[in-house]
Amino acid sequence: MFDKPVVRQARDIDDEATQVGDKDLARFRLLFSADRTDTHSLTCGVATIDAEHPLPLHRHAHAEIYVGLVGETHVEVDGTAYLLSEGSAIFIPGNLPHGVHTTSRARLLFIFATDSYDEVHYVYLEDS
Repeated sequence: MFDKPVVRQARDIDDEATQVGDKDLARFRLLFSADRTDTHSLTCGVATIDAEHPLPLHRHAHAEIYVGLVGETHVEVDGTAYLLSEGSAIFIPGNLPHGVHTTSRARLLFIFATDSYDEVHYVYLEDS
C-alpha cells in the first residue's frame, strides 16, 4: 500500500457540495483523500465557485493552499481581500478566517497537508 502513484481524473468523480445549514454552496470533487484513495500526507480537490455558490467565511486548524484554475475569485483572508486568478496561488495559515466569492464561475485547486479530508474540521463564521 502507498508504494505506487495514484492518478485520478476530476471528470470521473462525483460533485459534492459544501453544506452550511440547509444550503448547498461551493461544489467540489476530492481528488486525493486517504479515506477514498490509496494516498497519504496530502489531501486535495477541485472546487467550483459561482455567485450563487460561494465558500463562506470559515476557519480550520489545517493550513491550506488555493491555486486558481479557471476564472477569478476573491479570497478574503483575515479581513483582507486577494484576487485569485488562473495560475496564481495563495497560502492560508491554519485558523485564519477565510472565504471565497466570485461574480462569475471559477474553479480552484485546494490542498491540505493531511491524510484525509475528514480530518479538516470547518467552523463557519457567517450566515450564507
